[in-house]
Amino acid sequence: MIKKNVEYWEKFYQDLKLDGVKMPPSQFAAFCKSEFLHLGLEFVVEIAAGDGRDSIFFSQQGLNVVATDKSSNAVSLLKDKASNLDLLNVEQVDAVNGIIPRPCSDNLPCAYVARFFIHTLTDEDLNFFFANLSRVLKMGDYFFAEYRNINDKDLVKVTPNHFRNFFTSSYVNSVAQENGITSIYEVEGKGFAKWGLDDAEVTRQIFIKKDYK
Repeated sequence: MIKKNVEYWEKFYQDLKLDGVKMPPSQFAAFCKSEFLHLGLEFVVEIAAGDGRDSIFFSQQGLNVVATDKSSNAVSLLKDKASNLDLLNVEQVDAVNGIIPRPCSDNLPCAYVARFFIHTLTDEDLNFFFANLSRVLKMGDYFFAEYRNINDKDLVKVTPNHFRNFFTSSYVNSVAQENGITSIYEVEGKGFAKWGLDDAEVTRQIFIKKDYK
């Protein structure tokens, strides 16, 4: 296992060359957009937004979006891409230890989205993250997550090798539940996050905040 390293992500986004290529939204983003419409959600916070492909998609669909990432290079890249998007704001945020924004008024539900973030966390950081998220969420707010699960551990990866932690959904659920965040939808398998030869085995979940901590 490669040691978790902040410098890896800084270099990754520093070296990322899209050369004007428009990245399509992830399959997860398309799923989320449908659910947002069904649930009446208009405000979205993306955690670990990376190059912003999903945040840009959400904003282009008329949603109010805050894209966050811990990497300063990712934030710089995304700010350049978001300069002409009125509904997209970008913030540098450490979702494990920092202050996660909540752009909604108290009487409106907010959606939080994290794709391929949970499996980048150590066990300790996963606990810190859900505790941190719970402090921000109001009752009725949602958290949408997709991550490589334990069944993906030995499968082909086409992205560069880096730290990955392959959780079971039952473990993620238990950590979330300890912090008043309850899973209300869950599906697992391949075909949800295919990228070239990398057909990841993922868990896709929707959580809701039901209790205060």
